[in-house]
Amino acid sequence: MTAAPAVPLDADLARIVAALRAQGAPAPFAGGAPEARQRMARAILAARDRHGVPEVGAVRDLTEAEAPVPGRVYRPATAGPHATVVFFHGGGFVLGSVELMDDIARKLCRDMDAVVVSVDYRLAPEHPYPAAHDDALAATQWVQAHARELGGDPARVAVAGESAGANLAASAALLCRDAGRPLAAQLLVVPGLDMARDTRRLEAAGRDYPMLSPADLRDIARLYMGERAGEAATFPPSPLRADDLAGLPPTVIAVAGHDPLRSEGLAYADGLRGAGVPVTLLRHDDMFHPFLGFFEASAAARRANDDICRAFRDCLASLPQAGAKSPGHVAPQEDPR
Repeated sequence: MTAAPAVPLDADLARIVAALRAQGAPAPFAGGAPEARQRMARAILAARDRHGVPEVGAVRDLTEAEAPVPGRVYRPATAGPHATVVFFHGGGFVLGSVELMDDIARKLCRDMDAVVVSVDYRLAPEHPYPAAHDDALAATQWVQAHARELGGDPARVAVAGESAGANLAASAALLCRDAGRPLAAQLLVVPGLDMARDTRRLEAAGRDYPMLSPADLRDIARLYMGERAGEAATFPPSPLRADDLAGLPPTVIAVAGHDPLRSEGLAYADGLRGAGVPVTLLRHDDMFHPFLGFFEASAAARRANDDICRAFRDCLASLPQAGAKSPGHVAPQEDPR
């Protein structure tokens, strides 16, 4: 007997799931990474052809000649000063790219009224752990040092991520804290925070998790951790297993009801609160795991995306701007170059 969710999946998303299952769509990582990436690209680009992308003030690519990790900078159409958000896309450390998540980054930029730096971190299995985590930290610290020239406020550099990208964002926040260069805020959407999670326990509960199954989570851990699977139960790569969460910045966490990672987001919120960190927890009980990118396919997914953007925009707006003094706040160091 399967456990029924408290709130049914949104009807628009349920229709998408039913159609994919009727077509016999393969699991996200089936056929190997190159084939899986091609499937994702076809699906996302086909949807983009139908809907277009949100408009922002300016977009430019960051090359490896400029930054330690390539990416793309999005600037709002409004006058600044703007907070600066380093964004890490989802995809289980294996799928996704700056180009494929262009619509999400644009919407975040527009609706959070922030400069967004979307990071094209290296993907597994070609680049296993710790490649993505190394890239996330390098990119974040580079943005801290270059926020002003990117059009942002150096006192309000934050991180944001979805799914595996939320792991990278949370990890970067912890490591920046430890390096004495704390971030101003973090946004974690459907975060996957424990690479040593018990997927068999998830399966035993009998829940149907569309778009991300416990078996998919095993694929993610296998493909990313590779020969270093024995380190999965430590931080990094598992922020949920970090020894100390004190001193982290104000945090917005969004969880989905039909997501096997929901419990990790809730546990991290509890851990942060217990460490004295201000937390805003958003529960989207009728959503599945990748809802953030489905804002054109579902009115409810758009409302959930809007709620997340509004909450993080409010968080960023409440932070002291460059030049203002705040007790206990350490401003990032400008790069002398």
